[in-house]
Amino acid sequence: MKVDCQWLSTNLEAFFSDSLDAQQLQLASEHLKTCLSCRSEVQALRDMDPLVKQVLKLRMTKALAAAHAPKRSAAFQLGLAGTAVALVGVLVFVVMGRTGGLGDLLPASQTTLQSESRPNSQNSNDVKVDDEIPALRAKPDAPAPKSPGIKPGPEPPITNTSPAFLVTDPAGYSTNLEDYRGRVLVIGVWSEDQPEAAQNIQKLYQAFGSRKEVRILGVTSRNQERPAGTTFPMVFNNGSRLLDIRSSDFAVVDKEGNVQMRGSLLVDPNVLTPRIRAKLDESGGR
Repeated sequence: MKVDCQWLSTNLEAFFSDSLDAQQLQLASEHLKTCLSCRSEVQALRDMDPLVKQVLKLRMTKALAAAHAPKRSAAFQLGLAGTAVALVGVLVFVVMGRTGGLGDLLPASQTTLQSESRPNSQNSNDVKVDDEIPALRAKPDAPAPKSPGIKPGPEPPITNTSPAFLVTDPAGYSTNLEDYRGRVLVIGVWSEDQPEAAQNIQKLYQAFGSRKEVRILGVTSRNQERPAGTTFPMVFNNGSRLLDIRSSDFAVVDKEGNVQMRGSLLVDPNVLTPRIRAKLDESGGR
């Protein structure tokens, strides 16, 4: 039995409801240890779960309070019960919709659930929701919701014995080439003093970020802030040689971890994008 991104996407509901058997659960856990995309998706769903429960609690409390109010007809109470059931269905749809494209960094519409304003009341069944529920999804051409993440530590020294490629994302997860095996990588190195490089990485992300077999990474040092107007996956060099990719350069790495193409990011994107598209097609980055 093989557990990959597609299998986990199909069986995600069973994974969260503890319906997998022992062997399937073990294989799914092992896959999550090696797949950054799936791991990030699962964590996002876990973070979203309390938000969904909060909305459900508010709606169900209102429905129950109304159902117990005096002088309500049986038909009215039956309608409230139906509304509660429909709400559960809507929430399930929201959660399942969030799982679409597991393993892929696909564009998606940004959705925000707003808390409902309520009049002051002394009724003990009232539930007060003070804050907005944050956005659940973001798309490549819109800024992603900010999160505190983990503040990176000091920059490790780079020597001849440093690993060839090791990066850390803003959440603190470290990955190497083995974690991306089976995907074609487009790696761009940028810095604040060369903003054109970051902007061209963003254009590459918009052009190729929805391809299933492609991963776009914008690599920088730990003291750099995300450039305004960019949404590409940003990672920090974790004391590696970065496959000898210099600042403001890019590289295309095939599914086996071999560099197939190098070049400068400081060129016309109308020239750069077709060149990289041809190499991705050649390398199987569909």
